[in-house]
Amino acid sequence: MSFLINRNPSGRIICLHALLGSLYIKYGKDPFTLNGLKFDSQSKYNIHQRCTLLTKLPSISFKVCPYLQNPLSDAKCYLTQSVQEDKQKSKSASDAFNALEGMGFIRRSNKKGIITDRGISFISETYNSIATLEKIKEGLLSYGPFVGLLFEILRSPNSLITRNSIKLGYPITNEKIKHKEKIIILSSGSQKDTIIRTRSVMFIWAITGGFILPENVVEPIKKNNWHVDMLDYIKKKTWKINKFKIITKNIFSNKIYVKNPLSFSAMTKRTRALRERNQEAVRNLTIKFEPIIKNRRFAIVYILALKSEKGENLNFIKLIKELTKYPDLFIINKKSFDIVMDKELEIANVTGIPFERQKDILIPKTKLNIFNLKNGAPNLLINILEKIEKRI
Repeated sequence: MSFLINRNPSGRIICLHALLGSLYIKYGKDPFTLNGLKFDSQSKYNIHQRCTLLTKLPSISFKVCPYLQNPLSDAKCYLTQSVQEDKQKSKSASDAFNALEGMGFIRRSNKKGIITDRGISFISETYNSIATLEKIKEGLLSYGPFVGLLFEILRSPNSLITRNSIKLGYPITNEKIKHKEKIIILSSGSQKDTIIRTRSVMFIWAITGGFILPENVVEPIKKNNWHVDMLDYIKKKTWKINKFKIITKNIFSNKIYVKNPLSFSAMTKRTRALRERNQEAVRNLTIKFEPIIKNRRFAIVYILALKSEKGENLNFIKLIKELTKYPDLFIINKKSFDIVMDKELEIANVTGIPFERQKDILIPKTKLNIFNLKNGAPNLLINILEKIEKRI
């Protein structure tokens, strides 16, 4: 299972390395809760013992996290916040959890995390180790949303890519529903600020892994220690550069196997957390239709993944025609269904199965871990989609 990350602190993989190391010291291979990720001043184990970025201030005797607005606050760690003061209501710790899970360094079990063998391997050497770079790359290329962003970057015909030219988030369909004599637009897509945060993290990951480089940064001669050479840039408090050089171009010459695509459970944003001011109807209607939105998005990526396994392509028009036979599962507004589904195709990139399109034919460029992809999907839905796939 994987979820879409969207908080900047997770961009520093050196911080995630320190966090995972502290979790292993504290829990080993035993399960830990989300609270277990947070800095705990009452515990003898915490991330500060593994963090190499702590800063010494002249007026105090101990080192502090350099990224906190107030380095002396009880939050203690910018990545996770602390048990004693978590003003983000666990959002920071949750995002760090999702980042480690996405790269395959931990796995989720009954709402708890367990460090994987890949995670243990990742922290078995210092962050500055040459071998760590390969483990970072392996982790990044196993996470669906990162693979989708990388595909968008590498398909550019130019040697330079701008940050704003890449969008990675849940599709915005602008789907309209008539409710109490008013027209309501469902809020099923990512908001602009969320897209910016997700994109920011992914670009920093792409730099760390050696896939792109800030325009004004000189490319290292020795590339086997790239993640260390890039630290001066990664360690900055803000990342304002907008243009990047593309360093690697042949990633998609063969189909990448994406171990951690977004799962069925993550096909929509957290709808119940919507906070549109004075728009309770938007929230309630979006929640009402969320199962259908999730089903139709999953239909795209699941059948595309099944076709990719067989070395086949997907006829998108035939897929839409088949889905219309199950209106209760897939359709909100029949008149706009074709248009909406065309916009929903963006979910493929976010999930980790980007494609090339030749008119109505979709050519998948990766293979997905089918087991992780369908995590949380109802058996009825799976059975229907597998029958549809055989007919098209």
